[in-house]
Amino acid sequence: MKKSLKYFAILALSVIAFAACKEETPYICEGESGDIYVKFGGTGTTDTRLLVTTDGYIGETYAVSVTYDMYTNADEWQIVPDYSECYDPEYEWITSWPSEGNYDGRFTLNFQANSRQGDTRYAKVNIVSHGQVIQTIDIEQDKAPNTQFYIQPFLQVQSFTASGKYEDGENAGKELVKTIPLDSNVAWSARIDDDANGDPVEWIKVSNVTKAKFDISVEANTTGEERQGTITVYQNTNGNNNIVVTVKQAAM
Repeated sequence: MKKSLKYFAILALSVIAFAACKEETPYICEGESGDIYVKFGGTGTTDTRLLVTTDGYIGETYAVSVTYDMYTNADEWQIVPDYSECYDPEYEWITSWPSEGNYDGRFTLNFQANSRQGDTRYAKVNIVSHGQVIQTIDIEQDKAPNTQFYIQPFLQVQSFTASGKYEDGENAGKELVKTIPLDSNVAWSARIDDDANGDPVEWIKVSNVTKAKFDISVEANTTGEERQGTITVYQNTNGNNNIVVTVKQAAM
């Protein structure tokens, strides 16, 4: 009987201690789950979505940086920004200190002013442990004050041979391709416009599109008449901001 009472007393104390752990600490207690967990709390922010001004300040508090108190059972972790949704994904504009740690820790994020992207830019700050993303902070930053979207005027009319190929010189017989460079800090698309009757123009081809240029080529013109079509290059987030490139092709 005494052993039974002692057993129940120990069990009751264990339950009380576990409940107190859940209520009094700002993080998930060890042993509640076998999975890796991450919890923000303490004196740091708990926001997992941050709005950042063009100048690099945190939107709601207008602070120059944001600090997270992180509680985790991960034995090692790294802070890894993901810029894949940005217009220029190779440009790094988020810094963290420290950028790695073990178990519970604190880290601070800073954001550079946006002078490079004329659209709102989006990124993620991933907390990674052993190659696995265990928490993500979404970042949204206001666009740069000036939008750049420009094709030089002399490039806005392109003329092609009837065959669509080079007709002389060392490239004779090869496909004639015109490259159109853009000076742009926004995401854009190139659309081949329909003809005057509303029918698709299938003889113009757009290819090799990057953030800074695209190529134009044409099929052979067997209609017996000169023909003309247009390509509209437009900002993805503002279709009214566009440039029309006229494509002309001679007749055979």
